[in-house]
Amino acid sequence: MPFRTLRSVLLILGSLLLFSGCLGIPGRSTPLTQDSRERYQESFEIACDRIENTYWDMQAIEQRWEEGRLRWGQAMQDASTVEEARSALHGLLASLQLSHFALIPREASEGLGEGGSAETGAVLRVADGRAVVVRIESDSPAQHSGVLPGEIVVAVDKKQLEPLIERWSATGDRYLPVQGMASAMQGSAGDTRTYTIEDADGDLRDVEITLKTPNGTGKPVSFGHIGPIPLRLEKKIVEGGFLYLRFNMFLGPMQVMPWFQKALEEHVDAPGLILDLRGNPGGLGLMACGIAGWLIDEDGFELGVMQFRDTEMKFVVNPRLDPWKKPVAVLVDEGSASTTEILAQGLKDLGVARIFGRTTAGAALPSMIVSLPCGDLMQYAIAGYHSRSGKRLEGVGVMPDEVIPVDPGKIREEGDPILKAALRWFDGSTGVREETSR
Repeated sequence: MPFRTLRSVLLILGSLLLFSGCLGIPGRSTPLTQDSRERYQESFEIACDRIENTYWDMQAIEQRWEEGRLRWGQAMQDASTVEEARSALHGLLASLQLSHFALIPREASEGLGEGGSAETGAVLRVADGRAVVVRIESDSPAQHSGVLPGEIVVAVDKKQLEPLIERWSATGDRYLPVQGMASAMQGSAGDTRTYTIEDADGDLRDVEITLKTPNGTGKPVSFGHIGPIPLRLEKKIVEGGFLYLRFNMFLGPMQVMPWFQKALEEHVDAPGLILDLRGNPGGLGLMACGIAGWLIDEDGFELGVMQFRDTEMKFVVNPRLDPWKKPVAVLVDEGSASTTEILAQGLKDLGVARIFGRTTAGAALPSMIVSLPCGDLMQYAIAGYHSRSGKRLEGVGVMPDEVIPVDPGKIREEGDPILKAALRWFDGSTGVREETSR
């Protein structure tokens, strides 16, 4: 999909990890000076202008937009404190009742930091308000430090994670806890952090980990001013002879596409394909069409349509001459976003794949972030999207056919419960996919 600014790319790739405090920062009431009043009023007008000139279907929101602008415009005029002025801006955006429209306070970097290219190699997801280790990357600092899947990360440098997870989760945004926890496990190469780990018996230990920039298995990729970012391309044959493929982002098409094609050609005798898109934050939307082309054998299909103000983009699938025709399992979770969601829902709609895991991020839209005169940031979407079946993904996400919750006990027992569920399905499948429907 076309990302029109550096900030929009950063958002779709899930790297805006500094927004861990976006619920707002409680504190003393700060009176508005004449200067700050003018800056907030100017910010309000900029917000209105951006929405009115970029929202893709103003007729659909016309009534609530007009009501919101009048109500919160009056609130801005009546504001006597910074908190009241900020509340008016927040209220204006919230009145749209849409995701990807938000005010991000300048104090929002109060969280665990801004992330970075170096990492521990431990992937965290939330269960019962706690940070569960669901994956350990091979040859990573976390692996060498003895951290195990199914364990709990309690604190980072003595900063407790549970209160932060509660704040992030209170928004109802599945992606925000993913971003926040990722920031806890990322930083600059050479940074050393102490992680408090809880094991299966409830015992605590402190583990000191020095963060490292992963080498990746492909060449580092860049997009505009982003990068270089390590590209992970993982291929293996799992139990039962099934082909397992994972890549960590929809970037680097000149690497990913030939690698994907070669893997299918080399393992044409594999009885099924597992495409692991967990934690994949997306990237280039048209790569979804390319991947789908190796899994669909008929012309005339599309994954969905993205609607901009003056145009629309159809995600048309161009089938290959000799596509994969055996069963396909797609693995997703709450860290799967953007292009990942477009591909997963499209394959599901077409009856090409069965989806396993947890509901995806619901962050399929390209959005922009603009700095306002008041010092805060405003996020706003610039397009709508619906899948082939007419499903809206934004704020909703892709619902798996088989939902596998985060369960520390299951992770310790099975290693990867989502992968295991896919393998069980393969064992019980007929080996014939559903007929693709137009």
